[in-house]
Amino acid sequence: MPNAVNDICIYPIKSIKGISLKSSLVNLDGLWGDRRYMIIKPNGDFLTGREHPSLTLLEANLLSDNNWTLSHPNAKNSLQLMPDSFTDSYQDVSIWESQVLGQHCSYEADQWISAILGEDVKLIFFGNHSSRVTSRRPDKPVAFADGYPFLLTTSASLAELNRTCPDNIQMAQFRPNIVVNGNHPFEEDYWKRIKIGDIIFENVKPCERCIFTTIHPDTAERSKKGEPMKTLGKFRLKEKEGILFGINLIAENTGTIRRGDKVEILEYQSSEILKDRR
Repeated sequence: MPNAVNDICIYPIKSIKGISLKSSLVNLDGLWGDRRYMIIKPNGDFLTGREHPSLTLLEANLLSDNNWTLSHPNAKNSLQLMPDSFTDSYQDVSIWESQVLGQHCSYEADQWISAILGEDVKLIFFGNHSSRVTSRRPDKPVAFADGYPFLLTTSASLAELNRTCPDNIQMAQFRPNIVVNGNHPFEEDYWKRIKIGDIIFENVKPCERCIFTTIHPDTAERSKKGEPMKTLGKFRLKEKEGILFGINLIAENTGTIRRGDKVEILEYQSSEILKDRR
């Protein structure tokens, strides 16, 4: 079976529930609409599902253009996000080792999300005055994704994980943008450059995983067994890089990718063979 795109996902606000798409516009800083919003503390430090697992239950539905409606099981009413009505105020935002100017959305949005999370927070937007680049490719832009604009995972690698994992792990727990079918488990480690549709992507680095993967996407509850991290730690642990699953990509050009697109491997690279302790 040839490699092909099985799913395409975006997360309009960092850490919220993903949206599965049939196709998506690829910009250099990520898929259209992906992680353009982020929740922060008043001092500018970013917040994610690591601290607030219930964020994974927050849903965004596209109204039109860039306008979204937000809903959450713990909110009585929905919230509309309309960038044309956002404030003109920007503030310094800290995301990992990056400092970014984030555009404040509205006090209404702050209050709505603060009520859900039980602490004072702000919602900010990656606006016209926002700018951020990736660490290993400082000529490549990225919005509010952790480090790189695209994350790719494969169904074969998930199947290999679930073969020995006591919990049934869903792909949503890894929060990918692109999911590929048809390959062998962890073959993606060896992909250097790939082509999907007319878009060429480069594999910049493997994705180091964290406790966020232990949150069940349907319940927002953490795995009592510490899965999938516990099982991944037995066969996907790389010294100095941590526990790995998926690859971080940058795009060399822009265009559109679609579910079912063939994934062509243009160039391979060497990769360390990780010790299997299972």
